[in-house]
Amino acid sequence: MFSAIYLIPCALLLSLTSWYRSRRARLPFPPGPKMYPIVGNLLDIPSKHQWVKYYEWSKKYNSDIIYLSVFGSPIVVLNSYKAANELFSVRSLLYSDRPRMTMINELLGWGSLMSHLPYGHGWRARRRVFWQEFNPEHSPNHHSKQLWHSRDLLRRLLEQPKRFLHHIDYTLAATIISTTYGLDLKPEHDPNIERAEKALVQLKEAAISGNFLVDSLPLLKYIPSWMPGAGFKVYAKRVRSDTADMRDTPYEQGCSRLREGKGEPSLLSRRLGKGGYDIDSHPDAEVIKDVAWVAYAGGAETSHLALSTFFAAMLLHPKAQRKGQEELDAYLGLRLPEFEDLPHLPYVRAIMLEVLRWQAVGPLGKFPVSFPLVVPILKIPPGLAHRVTMDDEYMGYLIPEGSTVFVNIWALLRDEEYFPDPDTFSPERFLKDGKINSKLLDPIQAAFGFGRRICPGRFFAMDSLLMSMASTLLCFDIGKAKDAEGRDIEPDIQYIPGFTRHVVPFECTITPRSAEAAKLIRDSELV
Repeated sequence: MFSAIYLIPCALLLSLTSWYRSRRARLPFPPGPKMYPIVGNLLDIPSKHQWVKYYEWSKKYNSDIIYLSVFGSPIVVLNSYKAANELFSVRSLLYSDRPRMTMINELLGWGSLMSHLPYGHGWRARRRVFWQEFNPEHSPNHHSKQLWHSRDLLRRLLEQPKRFLHHIDYTLAATIISTTYGLDLKPEHDPNIERAEKALVQLKEAAISGNFLVDSLPLLKYIPSWMPGAGFKVYAKRVRSDTADMRDTPYEQGCSRLREGKGEPSLLSRRLGKGGYDIDSHPDAEVIKDVAWVAYAGGAETSHLALSTFFAAMLLHPKAQRKGQEELDAYLGLRLPEFEDLPHLPYVRAIMLEVLRWQAVGPLGKFPVSFPLVVPILKIPPGLAHRVTMDDEYMGYLIPEGSTVFVNIWALLRDEEYFPDPDTFSPERFLKDGKINSKLLDPIQAAFGFGRRICPGRFFAMDSLLMSMASTLLCFDIGKAKDAEGRDIEPDIQYIPGFTRHVVPFECTITPRSAEAAKLIRDSELV
């Protein structure tokens, strides 16, 4: 009798498990173009603007998820906020893993970067430390340095307006390095910025090339460097030292300043000072070093595109520029903005949100999908896609274990349910009764990811962007450049695809709105 009590539920459980598995076996894959033997959908995927094609397929097959296969590797593309939120946020336990990237992570030395780590203890430990530093409650810890560098940007624009893209790069990098490590930076050619730029260029080149067979056959990493075809190991050995320099050198410099009692408030000083440990014996030292590293590697790239796009948008849309300036003039008068002012500038915030929507950093997720053997043919830059860890069902479709799943951010940010007339640059879409429309904040958050993998530095990034945009609009007019005959040069804004997108350099005029505005910049104290 006792045994029967336990045998009955066990039998029911086994029956349910068997039914569940058989049902899964009968589920169809999501719709998509017809697959061919061996190559699958290799020939269907366009060589450029894939996000547009995926969106067209979504409409054609009347499905917000599309299924592809390339040489047997399953790919799932999510084309709606609803699907992305359901899978990556609600079911984040299944969708928070990363595909293995042997060349970048194991041979080039980027494996401990939080955004590259597989889902597990190591990732959680770094995520926890990062969030402790960059959550919204602690935002005031960073405001003084963000304000300093936003005003440094104004001075640079006043003195050398034609180099505005360089100034954007430099001041954003300086903001993150000083905030993270507590280091002083040189006004130009700072070695920490230059070594970081060198390492990031190498990362992007290695990722985009897609020529490394070791990513598909990881055992190749053990072959001797002298063997034919092992040139990737020679390259990796040379480049790995630059990766280590980016990770280790500013950390050691920051620690040295703390030992000498000269360290400024920073991520390093706050995290290493927690718990009363000595700097050289802190149990979380490696975790903190990795968190500091990812703050720069992730932050500078994404913020660069957004701030560059802001200048392009103001050039192309002078009415939006004037409305932002009118709001600033009415609220601030003749003074530069402080962080306390930003909640009172809804139209300027709407400009920032529309910039993030209008030109996503990565149209296929923060970074698109990785298929090393076929990237040279597909021209899809590899990167931080999600990987599903077990079979899953969505809308009656099977998403098989091991699928690479990524979001078509371009489609999400043009979803007419949320963003009517999506190709038009219109900050007004984010306003309702003179305030930011909270209904649109979740969809726009797609620019920073979903679920457990959402960018934990998004609040810091948006604070820096909003302060820089408000300060620039208050002080400068952004207009069309002139040719030798004094005629307007019509702007043609283009973007370079890659590991992250970049604006093709373009010309514009950046002039002080008045003599008073120029004086305001010169008189501002950088403390």
